[in-house]
Order: sequence, then C-alpha cells, then structure tokens
Amino acid sequence: MKPDVHVVVPEGWLSRGEAYVRGDGQQLAVFGGIPGEAVKARVFGRQGAQVRARALAPADRPHPDRVEPTCEKWGPCGGCPWMHLSVRGQYEAHELLWNQAFRDVGITAKAGPLHRVEGLLSEVRVQWGESDRGLPRVGVGGREGDGLVAIPTCEKLSPLLHSFMGAAAASLRSANVPTSGAVLGLRARQVGEELLVGVRLPAFAPAAAAWAASLATTLVELRGVVAEYPIEEDRLGIGWQRLYGGDHLDWSALGLRIRMGTEEHLPRHLPAFASLLAAAPGLLGVEKGDAVLDVGAHIGARTMAFAQVAGWAFGLESDDRLRARAVENASANRVAAEFGAHSWPEAIEDVAPRLMGRRPLVWIDTGRKELGGRVVAAVQGLNPRRVALQGSNPPAMAREMARWMGAGWRFERMERWDMDPNSPFAEAVAVFVSPDTSAPERRAPRRKTIPAR
Repeated sequence: MKPDVHVVVPEGWLSRGEAYVRGDGQQLAVFGGIPGEAVKARVFGRQGAQVRARALAPADRPHPDRVEPTCEKWGPCGGCPWMHLSVRGQYEAHELLWNQAFRDVGITAKAGPLHRVEGLLSEVRVQWGESDRGLPRVGVGGREGDGLVAIPTCEKLSPLLHSFMGAAAASLRSANVPTSGAVLGLRARQVGEELLVGVRLPAFAPAAAAWAASLATTLVELRGVVAEYPIEEDRLGIGWQRLYGGDHLDWSALGLRIRMGTEEHLPRHLPAFASLLAAAPGLLGVEKGDAVLDVGAHIGARTMAFAQVAGWAFGLESDDRLRARAVENASANRVAAEFGAHSWPEAIEDVAPRLMGRRPLVWIDTGRKELGGRVVAAVQGLNPRRVALQGSNPPAMAREMARWMGAGWRFERMERWDMDPNSPFAEAVAVFVSPDTSAPERRAPRRKTIPAR
C-alpha cells in the first residue's frame, strides 16, 4: 500500500458532507467515507489542521447504506458528497449530523422532520477557466483542486440548465474570452422556461456585452444577462450593469408574484423554498392582528407570507439592492409589508417603538453564522412571545440555540427542508417560546396596503 493510503474508521459527519476522523491536533476529512465503516482512504491535501482524503473502497464489509454513485463526475466534482449513501442512509446522516451538533454544545433538542420536496435545482453556479488538462471549460472547481470539472449531465439540473452550460462554453470560446488570470463566475437561475444569467467580472469589460448578445443567439430561453463587479470599479458606484435583456425573473409562490434577480443568494431548490415559505407562518404561530418582525428579509418573500396572515409585517434587510427588491415585490402584490434598512441592531432599535407592548413574533434568518450579541439583545429587548431561528449550519445553529435556551427560552420544535439532494445542506427552523407568558398589551399597528405601481 502506498504511504498516502490508510485504513481508517470515520467517527461522524462534517457539515460539508465528509466523514471525519479525529487525530492528535488535526482532523482527517474523508470524502466518500461513512461513520463506522472501515475504509481505505487516500490523502490528497491539507488545509490548516485538517487533512483531506478520498475513500477508495471499503477495507472490510461495506456499510449497509453504501451504494454506487450514479454520476461519473461524483469524485472529481464533489457537489453531491452523499451520493454514495442510500435514501435511508442520507436521512440517518442528517440525523447524526444534527444530533452530534446538539451534543457538542450540551443541549437536549430533537431535530424534527426533514421535508424532502420533489423537483430539480433552479440554479447552477459555474466558472469559465481551465480544466486539469489546461483546456477551456465551463464547470465547477475540482474537489481536489485540479482545475475545473465540467458537469454537462448533472442529475440535479434541468435540461435547460444543461443547455445553458453548453451554450456558455461555446460562446465564450468563440468570443476568445481568456481562461487565464481571474476566473469568470457564472450563475444561471431558471424559473419556468426562462433563464437569467449573472456574470461576475473583476472590472467592467465592454467585450462582455458582445458575449452576452452571442449567448442570446443560441439560447432562446435567455431573458437577460447582468454583469456584477466590485463597486470600486464602477464610476457610477453601482457595481452592476445589464448586458442583455432584462434583470429579473418572476416566480409564483403562495399566490404571490416574487421578482428576483441574480444577486440574491436564494435557495437553489425553489420547490423546497416554497414549501418552507408556506410553513413559516404556522411555525411562528402567526394569527391575524399579530405584530411580526422578519430579520434578514432578503427580497421580502417570507415577510409577505407573514403579512398575508397577520395583516401586516415588518422586514429588516441591510442590503440596499435586496431591500429595494422587497419593496418592489410588496408593492406589486399589494401586501401590507414594510422594510427597514441599515445593520440589524440599528434597524431593530429604529422599529422598536412601533413594536413595544405588542409582544411581536420574530423570525431571524441566521444563514450559516451565529448572531452577534447586539442582535440577540436587541431582539430580546422587544419582549417577543416567540422567536424562530432559521439556519443551515448545524454547529452554528446548535450554538445559537444553546444561547437562547441558556437565557430561559423554551425550545418548542424544529423542522428542516432538504435544499440540495445528495448533500448535507438542509434549511432548519428552530422555534422558541418566551419565559414571559403575558399577553400583548396592544395589537399590531395598522397600515394601508401598498399601492401597486
């Protein structure tokens, strides 16, 4: 056996989907491993105190949940780290990952149901650069750092997204867009049979507009192409520009028309996202007349879902572009939702006088991080009745849950949505109830429906 190949038995799961083995002062992350199964693993790199390896084959009897991956690019790509697990095995992996996170912070909690929603991903993120053989490619970064890996038949993507990758590669080659230097980032978002493409550039390049027009000649479903680049490179201070067509797509969910562009980091599985939006008011316990605060409102989809039930909701979004899109969405749908800007602590302080005595219901989208102490203090200062925390990183989410439970809040329930098949990525919502059981002194402020533009 070569010296970089070892027989190991992983102990648990990492949030990226590898199985791990703890060592003296370092950790071995094994792509394709399964906790409890002895496996031959080849080391291919190091990152800080973590050694990275790839499972070659079981060293003894295979784990009962091990299956043969159905994608030929599974190893080089790495985008489906749990494709070597059966459906049952993936469910068990989700449970182990969350339960391990709870144990690490010393809390007692149940992860709750994992909702699996049928449907393909609605977005693909790829790059234009060189493969491991130095050939021009549209693909994803290789898991072992060997250039880009083309994924022309990815099972999680629609035929239209497959067509986009082929058309993008062909048009970039014909336009002689270089693959050396800064890598070109591409994002294609699909709604129905329409595509919107975003391209990340290190600086504005006039040639990009010509490329966008050539892409449109071979991809009739293309609605628009938007370029994004560092704001300091833009003399107008905007940081983006339409290269072709429009700058948005319209998505329908919950009876709402939700307009989205390319800049938003929305879940790539829109059917699962719609399921989460539909469940959000019930999870938070929203009823007509309640005051609802949505922290991290993004483009306003969740805030509008709350407003539909409560009659009014207030969303906080620190990104000016996203807040403008949220206002546009609420206006187009004639929904009584308002949106505040600035950083979360300052924005919560601004809206606090309108919520005092109303014991609001608060939803906080934490993303993959923990909340800062100022945010938690500001929210708790509103004396809310219930708080829902949404997050996708089990260790960070568990630490945040421990903070609230340590402050006397009662953990009520958690539900999760599988947002990326064959991967550990699940969007979780944990609901907490205040130790103060007193009723609100006042109802939510009344606001007129925002007129349509």
